Amino acid sequence: MQRLMFSLALASLVAPAIAQTTVTVPNGYTNTVGGSNNAFPWNRATASMRFQQIYDSSNFTLQNIGFPILIRGMKFRPYPGATLTWAGGSWPNIRIDMGYSAVDYTAATSTFANNLGAGAQTVYQGPVTVGAGTTLGTGVVVPWNISIPFTTNFLYDPNSATDLIFDVYLDGTGWTGTGRAQDVVSGTAGAAGPALGSRIYQAVTAPSTPGTTLTGTVGLNHSLICEFDYLPATGLYSGFAASTQTGPSPLTVNFTDQTFTSVPTGVTSWAWDFNGDAVIDSTVQNPSYIYAGCGDYTVSLTTTDGVNAPSTLTRTAYIRTDRISANFTTQVIAANTVQFTDTSNMPATTWAWDLDGDSVTDSTVQNPVWVYPSSAAVNVTLTATRNCNNSTVTKSVIPLQVLETNLAANNGGSSLWTVYFNLDVLNPRGVSIGALDVITSTVSTAFTVDMYIKNGTYSGFEYNPAPWLQLGTASGTSNAVANLPSNCTFPAPVYLPPGSYGVALRYTGVSPRYVTLGSVTTYANGDVSLTAGSAAATTVAPFTGTSTTVNTPRGWSGRLYYDTQNVVGTAATGTFAKGCAGTQPISALSAAARPSLGSTFTVTANNLPFNTGIMALGLSRTSSVFGPLPLDLSAFGAPGCTASVSSDATAVFSGTGGSATWTLALPATPTLAGLVFYNQAYVVDPTANLLGFVTSNAIGSVLGN
Repeated sequence: MQRLMFSLALASLVAPAIAQTTVTVPNGYTNTVGGSNNAFPWNRATASMRFQQIYDSSNFTLQNIGFPILIRGMKFRPYPGATLTWAGGSWPNIRIDMGYSAVDYTAATSTFANNLGAGAQTVYQGPVTVGAGTTLGTGVVVPWNISIPFTTNFLYDPNSATDLIFDVYLDGTGWTGTGRAQDVVSGTAGAAGPALGSRIYQAVTAPSTPGTTLTGTVGLNHSLICEFDYLPATGLYSGFAASTQTGPSPLTVNFTDQTFTSVPTGVTSWAWDFNGDAVIDSTVQNPSYIYAGCGDYTVSLTTTDGVNAPSTLTRTAYIRTDRISANFTTQVIAANTVQFTDTSNMPATTWAWDLDGDSVTDSTVQNPVWVYPSSAAVNVTLTATRNCNNSTVTKSVIPLQVLETNLAANNGGSSLWTVYFNLDVLNPRGVSIGALDVITSTVSTAFTVDMYIKNGTYSGFEYNPAPWLQLGTASGTSNAVANLPSNCTFPAPVYLPPGSYGVALRYTGVSPRYVTLGSVTTYANGDVSLTAGSAAATTVAPFTGTSTTVNTPRGWSGRLYYDTQNVVGTAATGTFAKGCAGTQPISALSAAARPSLGSTFTVTANNLPFNTGIMALGLSRTSSVFGPLPLDLSAFGAPGCTASVSSDATAVFSGTGGSATWTLALPATPTLAGLVFYNQAYVVDPTANLLGFVTSNAIGSVLGN
């Protein structure tokens, strides 16, 4: 009896201590502030979003937690910036899921579904309150102002070396009050050490719902400072994972038992119900099961350990077969002719295409081709069906060739900002860019976008105007709804021959929106490849900044609409390289008309001090002597000048009044259609430099109709 009374007394002393067991992550930040603040997700006001935070398992093991724990809640604190006071606020409904991360925090992906491992569970759904408070100045730790006790505890074993993830769905409705950005460890190392975690976030225009496949932004080495309330795990807790949770039927699923028991002898029995019919389907520890038909299936596991009461874990609609998600891509294969390709997530059994936006099915084949009467935008709808499930997707399609980046803009600047990216023209006949879709936060406003290029990368030249060449100005009126695409067109298509270019788009009249990226991202098709770059503030003049800060990596949000000669058949010509000035401004070559078969191609050069020059005609941008062009002519006595085309043929041309013309008779031979050639003039200017010549701009042309 005395022994029993002693045990009860000891338990009464230990219980309160256990109930108050907490751990702060990242490791080392219990009494140390982070290096920045984070508005995601608790200070979003009315914005809907989805947010994931991954914490490395070492955050726990480094604090001597190398055993299974039941996480019962979490707290967050405000960022200790300048002294200020806020009133606080709340949302009526937040959903939080917690689980083992499917990836290490260093390999977090921008696709939410790829981060959340099997076995995640909803630990809380309900209101979340941001407490009122006052910061006490930079670097001063203040009390936690957000406390979320879980309605369902989560069993986590840090010793598994698998990272912990929590997943927040914030629908952006019902917010009241004022909030405060939270304390964050950012970068590779903070005051007390590295962040040991990553965040994935995405603001969305509609309430985010579990199961939605979204692409977000990855912040590597970013961690909200969080305090977890936990208990050392004792007892029996059934747990399991599946090799897959969705796929086409028949679907084979391998189940893995993840049950925890504190009994040394372990689990003694397993009873599995794979399809929710209350019939035991297997009693082995790690079974496999074939789901032959279409549907959603509830899975239950009941375990025993001979000491604790049996434990049952039931996951509703855990396995979902034939959950098709319709999708398609488009490719312009001829003038106003589009090839549609079904890219649904699994093979469909039937397809129904509305290809002209009239709500009538036009085709039931998997990959139809459709000819449009014009290049006007049209809504195309695909309904893909697999057995008992179907899915519908609608996209706005313009029967022009297009390269699309990520239109889900999540950042932006004011008017006169410039967005940069690298563009590789892969089509051997070049591309003619006719229009852009851009994202702006300004509504119903006339605007322009100036397009500049330079040969090679933009990087390092954001605030250096010297190498940039303006090709054209697209104009339009911004969308009546903020943050939706706004179309703008060039007066004449901008032709770019094959090659690598840095591109700068400078907005005037509207505030541009762009994408904050976790890493540099490339968008490509067979014609062009666009690699996301930077954004920078500019003042009145292009490429002059209010500071030397360049925001990177940033992705341009928009579409490039273009034509290629192999599809539309038309000729094109355009400038692709800048010339150099001598005693007069830079000489500019201009073509009287596009180089069509059977015509005479006429090029005029201006700013000729002696009314004469040497015209170089080349079939490539590589010199047989010097290799890839452009070639810096500084070593030849012409500093600042470059040779940009091969000199396969040269001719002296001359004129009067500072200008001269050069002509080339083009044969009417159909087999020559698509031939690309280049021109650049060497302008006689004896006093300009030691070489006695300066160079004009360089133009590229493609033969066509």
